[in-house]
Amino acid sequence: MVRHILRKDWRLLWPLVAALAAVQAFIASARFRAGHFPTFPSVPASLLVLLAAALVATFVVLQDPIPGASQDWLVRPVSRRDLFLAKLLFVLAFVQGPWFVADLLQGVANGFSFGQSAAAAIYCAVRISLTMTLVVLAFAALTASMTETLLAAVGVLAILIAFLIFPAMAGINNPTALTGFAWVPSLVRAALLLVAVGGVLVLQYGWRRTWAARVLFAVALLAGQSVSFLPWGTTFRLGALLAGGSAGGAGVAVAFAPGEGRFRPAAGQRVDDIVEKPGFGPEDVAAENQRRRAEGARSVFVPVQVSGLGPDWRLLADRSEVKLIGRDGRFIYQGIGNALELRATGPVATVHQGIRVPGAVYRRVNAEEVDIQLDYWFTLFLPDGKYSLPATGGDQRMPGIGWCATKVDDSGTRILFECLQPGERPPCLAVVVEHMPTRQHNPEVSLCAPDYSPYPGHVIPDAISRFGGRLPFYDPSGSIHYPVGGPELPESRVVVTNFRPKEHFVRRVVISAVRLQDWGAEAP
Repeated sequence: MVRHILRKDWRLLWPLVAALAAVQAFIASARFRAGHFPTFPSVPASLLVLLAAALVATFVVLQDPIPGASQDWLVRPVSRRDLFLAKLLFVLAFVQGPWFVADLLQGVANGFSFGQSAAAAIYCAVRISLTMTLVVLAFAALTASMTETLLAAVGVLAILIAFLIFPAMAGINNPTALTGFAWVPSLVRAALLLVAVGGVLVLQYGWRRTWAARVLFAVALLAGQSVSFLPWGTTFRLGALLAGGSAGGAGVAVAFAPGEGRFRPAAGQRVDDIVEKPGFGPEDVAAENQRRRAEGARSVFVPVQVSGLGPDWRLLADRSEVKLIGRDGRFIYQGIGNALELRATGPVATVHQGIRVPGAVYRRVNAEEVDIQLDYWFTLFLPDGKYSLPATGGDQRMPGIGWCATKVDDSGTRILFECLQPGERPPCLAVVVEHMPTRQHNPEVSLCAPDYSPYPGHVIPDAISRFGGRLPFYDPSGSIHYPVGGPELPESRVVVTNFRPKEHFVRRVVISAVRLQDWGAEAP
């Protein structure tokens, strides 16, 4: 019976399947032709493919809808198990099949091995099956027509938008956003939804209990969106437990280092400005810096010394929390510290921890003695290979990193460093422009975009990771001078160091009886 249902659905829907396969092939071809430096809008195209695939899967289910009593498959009768298997096999073979082939061929065409390309395509296909295919099949089984499906989809979209808008209006943020632990709430959400999907499919294809299935799906959707706001401490412990590698950071100590003096910004550096990083592009940086300047907060910088480090270890604070406490024990302020990331050049390293204090709070207590409590959630990275390629026109395959290339951008001020890698990108890279004859080098650029998930496979934009960064070598304003400038680029190289996460641990630093006004930044 499964074969007969498959053949019937194919005869009805093959034009849609062919159109979807053509779109998938066109987008994969465009990505391949674009190479390392695409101008092609890859992410919007991927969202279009996801939407088109979901529509085809919905049409497949609605050929034999579950709700109602007028369907001809009820009176034949047709085994409900066979009906579900036919729908599932149709989507896996004719919707995800071309997708898998496109991912596989794209990896092989870019010069990667068949095994590596196939593994990445399989991981991607499994992720799509668990997070999209089964969800869409269950969702479509709750409705009797495309009109009902569209109305229900609008309702789901309204819930998703509400969870974006109302928490932000209430000052509630997702604590794991842009951290290596963002996968934890995503995994919990997917697990909740997958359990609900299993229940929906059993209720619908087993007993046709539509309203019970709808309630189950709605509850799982609401609960899944709520897990984004799990407390950071809970998320960190759960992530460390699931991902492994947590050994307490034995030997690494963090302490206040007043002897290092006040923070000295570099020429042209604004103390409140943030920098561009993976996942946070130039437009995001400009908007955030403008918001910070309008906020009226004041920044103080307390020197913190980290000891017990090994050669070239890298320490990243996934999150830092700050508490200001009066000497009489009264609570003054609690917030998030500035990003902290350091690369050890010896067993001891010092960094100035930035703390943004609201203007009203700063004016009230800046001359008073207060206690500062800093709580850090650290991840320790160890070096895992160093490679280099020419600063311009570079083309290098680097084990564990991918196939990378370099060129100067159109403005003539930065080197573009871009890589391709089937599967997951390396979680942390450090790149630096070095002049080979003199060994002079520009400031290091961190390309750390950590993802500590032990479960590979991603959906957007496809099975190939595309990542990189911009390495400045010339400042048109003249406020910053780079040791390696444009004339030196032909004799320069980009040195790339790969880092792998080793362990996660927590540290607390308590600084007693300090005045905020004593730790403002010095004039550059």
